[in-house]
Amino acid sequence: MTIPYTERTLALVLRLLEEEHRDEALAIIASLLPADKAALFDALDPQVQEQLLPHVGPDDVADILEELHDDDAAALAESLDAEALVQALDEMEPDEAADLLGDLEPLLRLQALEGMAAADEVRPLLRYPDDSAGGLMTSDYYVFAETERVGQVFRRMRSEAPRDEEIPYIYAVDEQGRLTGVARLADLIRAHPEQPLRAIADPDMIRVSVEADQETAARLLQRYDLMALPVVDTAGRLVGVMSADDAMAALEEEASEDIYLASGIVSLRGQEAARSDLLVRGPIWRTWRVRAPFLLLTMLGGLVAGLVIHSYEEALEAVIVLAMFIPVVMTMGGNAGAQSTEIFIRGHALGQIETRRFLRYLLRELVIGLGMGIVLGALAGIIAGIWQGMPELGLVVELSLVCTMGLAASLGFLIPYGLVKLGADPAAGASPFITTIIDMTGVLVYFLLAIEFLGHLL
Repeated sequence: MTIPYTERTLALVLRLLEEEHRDEALAIIASLLPADKAALFDALDPQVQEQLLPHVGPDDVADILEELHDDDAAALAESLDAEALVQALDEMEPDEAADLLGDLEPLLRLQALEGMAAADEVRPLLRYPDDSAGGLMTSDYYVFAETERVGQVFRRMRSEAPRDEEIPYIYAVDEQGRLTGVARLADLIRAHPEQPLRAIADPDMIRVSVEADQETAARLLQRYDLMALPVVDTAGRLVGVMSADDAMAALEEEASEDIYLASGIVSLRGQEAARSDLLVRGPIWRTWRVRAPFLLLTMLGGLVAGLVIHSYEEALEAVIVLAMFIPVVMTMGGNAGAQSTEIFIRGHALGQIETRRFLRYLLRELVIGLGMGIVLGALAGIIAGIWQGMPELGLVVELSLVCTMGLAASLGFLIPYGLVKLGADPAAGASPFITTIIDMTGVLVYFLLAIEFLGHLL
């Protein structure tokens, strides 16, 4: 029995999970329609989702993944073990499975394809952009040689397993796989069993190129009131079929974007564009109001860095050459932080960095920063040591750059992330924060290392 999804359903599932009646909660989820399963599952906390997902049946997991937003579906799929992910993908419609695989990390995508029974149906769909007709088409349709007779077509259709997405058209192709006609299932039912398919199939059908924009293809379906639209390559070969429900979803997506833009209710990417427009073309006083507080912070940070240098004045007087490499440490740290900041802001605006998996990106950036610090620090240290004839000085410069660039790269992600969470503009605020912190900590680390390794000269 199918039950509707309501807030009471969600409350009941949550209560059952709290009381450790997991099987009863899973039974309720299984009884829902696919869209309701996804809505209920999406309302659960991420920790609850990950705990519950391994116990959900493959068909229910497939329903949930098909209905969730792309980013949420990918994050959920990556939390599954390899076997469960493959089972769920095999239960999904080929075009939906291809869309999900396209959002997964390359190694996981390859592993999943190797284990899938339906890999041959899904793999060709991965070649096309999501916003093209090829990206929307499915490989789940009926296609036969134009020379086959109606009776043979029906026998072959009965011998095949039921399809998840029943398209009410039969497509005829020649020996090279080129589309030659389309017939409605109703036409075949009324035809004589000995008639060849080409005698029934209409050669003057609407078709669309695999490279066509998704909105263009969807408009064709809507204009001619079709249930499905054949998709062909440049040689006219049938490569897939775009169904009406996928076309309507594409039109809804395009319309929603237009409405949001017209209403000023923009997505994250739109918000970043609006902020950029304000900073570039907005009133000067508003630009001052956004940028001046952060620059004031930078100035204060510079004064604090000056105090740090002043506190080690005796060390500078004893080993005056230390002053030569202060700009290197501060500049390299500031540039590394600025690079990381730009990468975060661009990736976040384009939806490539998901805040729910921020720790993964932060650790990756830390490794990158430390790696660059080791390589560039070694180069700078060798130059400093040979130039001044002081190997210890080279070691101080190298270790200072490793510490400073690793910290700067991490802050380049951490600070704009914090500003985003606070609702501030990361583009205007992140770099001054990083510059301030790196100026203070970089100089402090540099002098502490100098005292440790050059203490005998001070």
